Amino acid sequence: FGAPSFDPVDKTLKGVDADSTGFDPMAGSNPAVIRNNNDEVWVPQRARPRRNRKSAAMRGMVRECIVTPSNFIYPLFIHDEENNQAIASMPGCERHSLDSMLKEVGESFELGVK
Repeated sequence: FGAPSFDPVDKTLKGVDADSTGFDPMAGSNPAVIRNNNDEVWVPQRARPRRNRKSAAMRGMVRECIVTPSNFIYPLFIHDEENNQAIASMPGCERHSLDSMLKEVGESFELGVK
């Protein structure tokens, strides 16, 4: 039972398409392939840093941004009185009574705001 014999693989690709006069992937200022230190054909790889993808929290932070209603925060100001009161320094906002607050929470939840 002997060791398997393999033909050596020629990674240099010298002489391949030697008679071709067409496209040369190793020519030009930005060649498609180059030769490494062992004179073998090498396809340059672009850098793909993975440091931002190690945890689910980081992946979520760096993925493409999609804003949905669940990303919004709806601030509600509540007080103990029976009627709503406008907040002078915040136009469009008011201090809600308990009943009004429950109604606002229900409407915003139906719209997807959490």
